Amino acid sequence: MTVEDNDYLVIIGPTGSGKTLLLETIMGFHTVDKGDILIDGKTLAVMPPEKRHIGYVPQDCVLFPHMDVRKNVGFGLKMQGVSEAELAKRVDNTLEYVGLKALEHRRPSTLSGGEKQKVALARVLVLEPDLILLDEPLSALDAQTSRELKAQLKAIHKSGKTVVHVTHNQVEGFSLATKMAVMRGGEIVQVGLSREVFAQPRDEFVARFLGYENIFKARAPVASSYLLNVGGLPLEAAAQVNSGGCTVCIRPEDIAVSKTPLEKSVGVNVLEGTLVDVSDQGHVVALTCDVGLPFAAVMIRSAFVDAGLEEGQRVWVRFKREAVRIVS
Repeated sequence: MTVEDNDYLVIIGPTGSGKTLLLETIMGFHTVDKGDILIDGKTLAVMPPEKRHIGYVPQDCVLFPHMDVRKNVGFGLKMQGVSEAELAKRVDNTLEYVGLKALEHRRPSTLSGGEKQKVALARVLVLEPDLILLDEPLSALDAQTSRELKAQLKAIHKSGKTVVHVTHNQVEGFSLATKMAVMRGGEIVQVGLSREVFAQPRDEFVARFLGYENIFKARAPVASSYLLNVGGLPLEAAAQVNSGGCTVCIRPEDIAVSKTPLEKSVGVNVLEGTLVDVSDQGHVVALTCDVGLPFAAVMIRSAFVDAGLEEGQRVWVRFKREAVRIVS
């Protein structure tokens, strides 16, 4: 895996897949058993953490409880022997940048979760590292604070910083990433531009993790066919498939549901069935339609209300052939 200058690489994967361990190994907290980690072509294998010029924000922040915000932020510079004048200037600039100047004399125990996370981030930024590592920086924050810190992270990236950010939250990941890597069981199973990973998951594991709820085994009756047999249902795909078995996946938001009959048209799949489940999730409504196979769909609340849908109704589901992704 290669991280280029000014990449915002998000590493996603389920709990226990090795995301934090990878960050800690890049940072130098663990010895590499095999392989290598290089920055600008230089190996980090025997370099101590403090010499790597990497900033690391762990999930639990780890602030010094007996120091105020200002001293927490300036601690690393003090350990480097930076002059008092230079230290004061850089701490002032960093506190202003992250919006903490008004809190500089507060102790960590008096701060909110979002404020503590900003202090941990400022403590890294003040050191002007070549690379910033973030371990689940938004996981313990409420929705509003998470949005604010997300905007801060975007601004930091736009200023020219290279960031590697670990999370299990795919929505968080896609909202920030320029590049994305998916981990499973200690392995990177897919890496690429975030939009490419989202649009074309490599296998069934990646598809499920990224929210492709409709995943089915399929067969192509003839070689180089666009027509698939999915549990007895004929589906048209945008990509040719060799004869034999494959797996198809369709995102729930790519499926439209109507209580009025829909006619089949070129490049569009239409299936008739029954709406068997409606799950209100606040701003969206999740639907399950039985069309011979259970198809999951998602509608925004206003569209659901306008459609007049109810459980038990006869419905038609519609999705374009481009929504049918073929995975290995």
